[in-house]
Amino acid sequence: MRVYLIDGFSLLYRAFYALPQSISTSSGLPTNALYGFTSMILKILGEDENAGIGVVWDSGKPQFRLEVYPEYKAQRSSMPEELKVQLTHLDEILAAMNIPAVRAEGFEADDVLATLSRRVPDEVEKLLIVTGDQDAMQLVDGKVKVLRTTRGVSETKEYGSDEVVEEYGVRPEQIPDYKALVGDSSDNIPGVRGIGPKGAANLLQQFGTVENLYENLDSVKAKGTRAKLEDGRDLAFVSLSLARMRFDAPAEFDAEALRFEGIKPEVRDVFRRYEFRSLEPRLNGLPVAGGEELPPTERLEVRVTEGPAELSFEPAAAAPVGDGRWCVAVEDDEVRLVDGLPDGTLRVHDAKGLGVRGAAFDTYLAGYLVKPGLGSYDLDSLAGPRGLAEVDVEHEDLGVREAARKAAQIRALSPKLDEELREMGLSQLYYDVELPLADVLGEMEEIGMPVDVSTLEEVGEEIEGRIEELQAKIYEEVGHPFNIGSPKQLGEVLFEEMSIPPTRKTKTGYSTDAKVLQQLANQGFTIAEKIVTYRELAKLKGTYIDGLVGLIREDGRIHTRLNQTTTATGRISSDSPNLQNIPIRTELGARIRDAFTSSPGRRLVVADYSQIELRILAHMTGEPALVQSFTTGEDVHTRTASEVFDVRLESVTPELRRRAKMVNFGILYGISGFGLASRLGNVHPAEAERYIKRYLERYPRVTELMEGTIAEAEETGYSTTLFGRRRYVPELKNPNKNVRKLGERVAFNARVQGTAADIIKVAMIDLQPRLRSLGADMLMQVHDELVFDVEEETVDEVAALAAERMVAAYDLHPPLEVEVKVGDRWGRVEPWAVR
Repeated sequence: MRVYLIDGFSLLYRAFYALPQSISTSSGLPTNALYGFTSMILKILGEDENAGIGVVWDSGKPQFRLEVYPEYKAQRSSMPEELKVQLTHLDEILAAMNIPAVRAEGFEADDVLATLSRRVPDEVEKLLIVTGDQDAMQLVDGKVKVLRTTRGVSETKEYGSDEVVEEYGVRPEQIPDYKALVGDSSDNIPGVRGIGPKGAANLLQQFGTVENLYENLDSVKAKGTRAKLEDGRDLAFVSLSLARMRFDAPAEFDAEALRFEGIKPEVRDVFRRYEFRSLEPRLNGLPVAGGEELPPTERLEVRVTEGPAELSFEPAAAAPVGDGRWCVAVEDDEVRLVDGLPDGTLRVHDAKGLGVRGAAFDTYLAGYLVKPGLGSYDLDSLAGPRGLAEVDVEHEDLGVREAARKAAQIRALSPKLDEELREMGLSQLYYDVELPLADVLGEMEEIGMPVDVSTLEEVGEEIEGRIEELQAKIYEEVGHPFNIGSPKQLGEVLFEEMSIPPTRKTKTGYSTDAKVLQQLANQGFTIAEKIVTYRELAKLKGTYIDGLVGLIREDGRIHTRLNQTTTATGRISSDSPNLQNIPIRTELGARIRDAFTSSPGRRLVVADYSQIELRILAHMTGEPALVQSFTTGEDVHTRTASEVFDVRLESVTPELRRRAKMVNFGILYGISGFGLASRLGNVHPAEAERYIKRYLERYPRVTELMEGTIAEAEETGYSTTLFGRRRYVPELKNPNKNVRKLGERVAFNARVQGTAADIIKVAMIDLQPRLRSLGADMLMQVHDELVFDVEEETVDEVAALAAERMVAAYDLHPPLEVEVKVGDRWGRVEPWAVR
């Protein structure tokens, strides 16, 4: 029998610092240390399930060492809050895995391990001490080995006597003497100043022990070394006392108590509670305590049948294989291969990506809605935690086998996800919004945006000219050419050659990121202002000129991809290319939009919600001043300026209105005084903080909504939109105060922004069939804006329809308002008026 004794805190700290601290549950509990610790135990059990295993913990303070040296471990900072909160959950995980804990009051784990290492019974053929520390090397003796973590917790190296000598140059029993000379910063063992690892090994090879070394100090030939040893005599013996492990802890080696009897049946539920998705499959094959079995992972055994399928049954589950061939799960245990399937009858995974219209169920979208922000919604990620990880398919063709496996997973997953949606109150949002929206977005992707390549090239040449002109001015101000795109060279130029005070340094040098450069520009450094502009122009050229030209297809259009599952708030995003991020407040950004045109003989109609998020805020709060501004047609930013800056409405200047606008939108995003000051420019953070404070004093119901939203999210773990969409906010449970503050901002913003995202989706679904009947196409969605390609003779009808249906998407008080513009180019649309 082999026995593994795990040095608990050593491995726990090792896991905490080796794995990203961003690993957490959807409710916000950090789990990186728990995950790494559990992974190591599974690795041991997977390699030797018949072994004994236990985790050894410190218990109380080691008074005998503190009496010798009060500064023992005094330099160690307290356990990080992010680790402390995990420690309280480790007992539950270890109990479910049936791993015993070993402690001895008043003794450190090292001493318990030392005691047990000298009390190994005959039936134990090998004892492996699992640790990340070097202290345990002194215990290596015969059948006692050390299994030391060498890289995080994923790689280990076994140490016997030969390995200890090879690495340290001393025998295992000399390790305390070695540490007495070298010291150990992790335990605050001082050692002898000036004696390093190589010198200590040489001395111990000659003299054997610290005691013998000092008894024969005159035999040390090197005068300098002898002097160091003489000066450090007292600390050397103190260090020796600290480094020696005790062998008298009140602990007995009970091999039978340590024998691994198998994991407990509830372990799978525990793993799912801590969201150990990738670890859960590793439970399969491990013995279960008491001869019981784990709650079964639903094992799907399917056979593949070639030939036509009857499609009159309930909606089939399908996954594509090859060109045009589909696997269709006809029954639970039978999969048929067919070519092409009718729309409206299928359960699929990613309907839009597959080109399926009218899917009956989409596991991809359902998985996203149940847990937005998960990152991956592939079938295995969704199936594993729901007990559907295993599918057996027999077929000689790998592609057929994989497609059949997916089809079986889709069929089994669909009812489970449907039930989850119903239990979470998300069924209506799913079936009435997300599922039909996939069809709308799919059509938009197929249609694409018409592009005038000559306009793009013309703008590109103009930007290139400006870049060259700006580069020359930068070189002139600096005094010589350099690589402006190199952060290293730029940092040297700004902060060394030009002696500009650096704002922030990184591990690799001076920071020259956008925030730093903008701060320097605000302080009046003209070189920084030029570089900011240079970077903006270079980005425009690379992303929106060169990038766009390369993506124009043979039909003269750009077909962006519109994503439903990439944002946690529910907003639609765009990529390949991203057409939502074209700058609209700059002249060149507007020129780039000019390149997007209507089709020949048609016109563009652009409908944009007016201040939708502020209207949602007014609706949610019922704040009289806000509601009045919108219902009377009063400019809301002017009203806010009057309230915040305490001036009469007629006395509000354009600058005050600009500041008020920043405050209005800053409130929606939970902006801080520092953040607002940065946006406003030339305003001290304290002054910006006063703006926010005055706003919240004048609009008290906004404060009530903020506080209520945060309190609800803290209790439930998520914030909700008016449509019931959930945005999980794990940051609210984070021990770090700054992260929690971020969570508060996220919770409030998600409620407002997510509602706006839901509203425009409803409008898009409502509009699509109506537009089709008028021969109009929906081309693009950019946050609160929709772009349509319309026949000349139906412009007025489509414009009126868009305004009407977008307003009707949700009954807000104050009501929604839509601004409609018309033109031949996206960047040159003008306000629409009925002709």
